[in-house]
Parts: sequence; C-alpha cells; structure tokens
Amino acid sequence: MRSLLVAGVLKTTRYTLLVLAGAVLLLSGCGGARLDREGFNASRGIAVVSVVLPRVADTAQDGNRTVLHASAQEALKRVNAGLATVHTWQVLDPAKYRGGKAVRAFGHLADSDLAALVPAKEEQTRVSDLVKAELGAWKKGFIGAEGLVAAPRAAFLPEEGGPTLDPAVHQAMLQQAGKLCAALGVDAVAFALFNVSIDHPRPATFIVSEGRTDGALSMAATLVVVDRTGRIIVDLGQARPGDQGRTRDFLPLYKGAGKDAVKDENIDLGDPKKKVAQAFSRLIEETTADLMEAFKKAAGN
Repeated sequence: MRSLLVAGVLKTTRYTLLVLAGAVLLLSGCGGARLDREGFNASRGIAVVSVVLPRVADTAQDGNRTVLHASAQEALKRVNAGLATVHTWQVLDPAKYRGGKAVRAFGHLADSDLAALVPAKEEQTRVSDLVKAELGAWKKGFIGAEGLVAAPRAAFLPEEGGPTLDPAVHQAMLQQAGKLCAALGVDAVAFALFNVSIDHPRPATFIVSEGRTDGALSMAATLVVVDRTGRIIVDLGQARPGDQGRTRDFLPLYKGAGKDAVKDENIDLGDPKKKVAQAFSRLIEETTADLMEAFKKAAGN
C-alpha cells in the first residue's frame, strides 16, 4: 500500500498554499534510494532531461569549461545507456524525439501554472520570482549536458545540509516536470546530478610536478525520476562525494607549487597530460555504474 507524505498547508496573512503531498510518493527504500513501485512499473517511456555537474572550477577558463562540458556529455550518454538496463521502458532522447523547445521552456511558469500552484493572485508574482531566482542560481552553479535542463536534486527535494527552498519552488519544479513528460510524450523524466568535490587531503604533504600541485577528485551521482502527474517515482538519495563516492588522488589539479597553491581559484582541470580529464571520465563511468546498481536494487532487479 502506498504511504503518502502528509499534506501540509502553508499559511501567511496573504495567501494559502496547498502543498500537494501526493507529488512525493516514496514507497520502498533501500539505503538512500526510494521507489514508487506502481509509478515505476507503469512507466513505458522515459527521457533524461537534466545531467549536471557543479562548477567546481572557474568555467571562464577554457580548460575548465572544456573538461566539465565533456564530462556532462559523457555522463548523459552513460545515464541513457544505464537506464535501459534497469527497466523495460524505452529511453528517448528529447532533442531527437520531439525537439528541445519543451526542454528549453522548463521552469518558465505560465499564468495557468502559477494559478494552479498559488490561487491567491497577489502571491503568484512572488512565487514566479522565487522560481526565476533558483533557475538562475542553478544555471550559475552547475554545468550541464547541452540543450538540457539545469536542475539538481535539490530542485525537487529538501537536502540535508543544503539551502532551504520555499516549498512552492519544489512544487513548481514537480509541476514543470510533469508538463515536460506530456510535451515529450513520455511517462517519466529523469534528472541526474554528478556531484564533484576537489580538495587536497594531506595537510603536510604536497607533490609538485611541472608547476602543479596534487589534489583529489571525488564524485558521487544521484537520480530523480518524475512522472506525468508531477510525482516523484524514483529518488536515489543525496550525492555525497566525500563519504559515498569514488575518488582519484594525486592529480595535478592546482596551478602553482605547494601549500599556497591549494586554493579554489587555482584549480585547473586542463592539465597538458590530460590526467584530470581522464580521471573525470573514469569516475563518471564508475559512479554511473554505482548509480544503476542502486537503482536496480531499489527496483528489486
């Protein structure tokens, strides 16, 4: 039997916003992964509409931008391939299947969308502004696969240790995901996050070679799937690279020599020997495999 999150009513002196708890139906769980069995089984077509990585390096620099963009493209390819092994659904490419117009419109709330979310007219502008601000922040904070949406897991669900979003933003994103399913002609859409962290884990030891100081690259991935009703049918949990992900160490990540070089502004992913790019590629392969194993386990495969 399905267990619903209790619906809550958020009240202010000016409006009443009904938070539709049916949008988050998370039934069976395995570790951090949860799955709505009925919604999952009913899905026959799915499209990956978002694959993002955080901008862990200054993407104004060509080398950083090139590596992160290529990583997002590779992650999209691997997620598409992996999803085909999890379920009997058809995995469709939104750009090739129906064009990218509907994907590009994601998050742009029409008056009818706002009215459905917030009956009080005076609050619709506030909600619209909140959504626009978050969409801008995600675009600034993440780099994604070409032509797709920039929406991390936090767009749909609260995250421990993360910023607290107005529930109206989560509801708007779920509503938009449901609309996108209909526009693409699929039963569900998937949003993937490959979370990345870069640091230097040894405070007293610094390996310097050819003007670069070593560091570690860590990665973990997660996936959220939303169906046509705007309901989350799969959530594979938070992606925490520090304690659950894969790592490659002793990489030439920082420009400069020694302790003083270990700063975020010195991160340079475009090393001449391509060791960092190769590490990204390998970690994407490994974390995608981990992600799909977690998905299969949650699905009982």
